[in-house]
Amino acid sequence: EGVIQALELLKQANLGKEVKLGKRIGIIGGGNAAIDAARVAVRNVNTEKTSILYRRTRREMPAYEEEIESAIEEGIDMEFLVLPVKILTDNGKVIGVECVRMELGEEDESGRRRPIPISGSEFSLNLDTLVLAIGERPDISFITEDDKLKASKWETIIANEENLSTSREGVFVGGDIFTGPSTVVEAIAAVSYTHLRA
Repeated sequence: EGVIQALELLKQANLGKEVKLGKRIGIIGGGNAAIDAARVAVRNVNTEKTSILYRRTRREMPAYEEEIESAIEEGIDMEFLVLPVKILTDNGKVIGVECVRMELGEEDESGRRRPIPISGSEFSLNLDTLVLAIGERPDISFITEDDKLKASKWETIIANEENLSTSREGVFVGGDIFTGPSTVVEAIAAVSYTHLRA
């Protein structure tokens, strides 16, 4: 109890459902979903402190700069160069997270400097709710071999970048199922594009 996926939190909030959050909330991640989840959390009436825990620096955050600025203006605490390594619980309820401080090493395949744990830098944060905003990917579990659609190792549908056509004639894709996690604006643009091309 006390752990929720960022996309589930955002879904509940956007559907107008009551989102049960604790007083102290930690969000793990540095993308737009992490920022959006933190901004939902900080507006919750029960929330006293909202922190984003990110293993690299602000410079490497994939979230949009204006979103990061807005989050800071709303009072969201940013903990950079921090890697959560263990969820702390008491009788099945989240009471905190154990973290380790990081330093940046050489660049990895993404072009960002690889975070490396600093030995002996472990510390704990007291939390009531932990929001996971890492590793989001489209759900393609419904696609079968009969659908004749090719998927990538990142669980996105492979399509022609020029016209968004897939390996199945007459089927086009757009949005996260093609690009991976991105923005609603880009998804709408892809739908508009495929509509115009059809």
